[in-house]
Amino acid sequence: MLDLTKAAALLAMFLLTGATARAETPPPVHPPPHECGYRPSDWCPSPEGDPCGRHADEAACRADPQCIGMRYRGTSFVSCMPDGRGFWSNCPAVGCITKPIPEVK
Repeated sequence: MLDLTKAAALLAMFLLTGATARAETPPPVHPPPHECGYRPSDWCPSPEGDPCGRHADEAACRADPQCIGMRYRGTSFVSCMPDGRGFWSNCPAVGCITKPIPEVK
């Protein structure tokens, strides 16, 4: 049989170990939501009803003469340089939208 001192010591160890384990267990990690277009790997949805939204990547978007890319909004060492065709020479497109119709003046 255990004497009272050993039983109290074992009980204290059990309680402390349990409390420590609970305190050290990190909370579940849920990735925070982010706004689309800030990561180079993003492919953002087009506005509802936009026919260019059917394109699943930049290559398909570039191949469609009716479409242009959505601009990457993340940080870059060098500013994104427009290529004159609705895309950028040094930044990824992060989605695909229909070219705006030029205003007639």
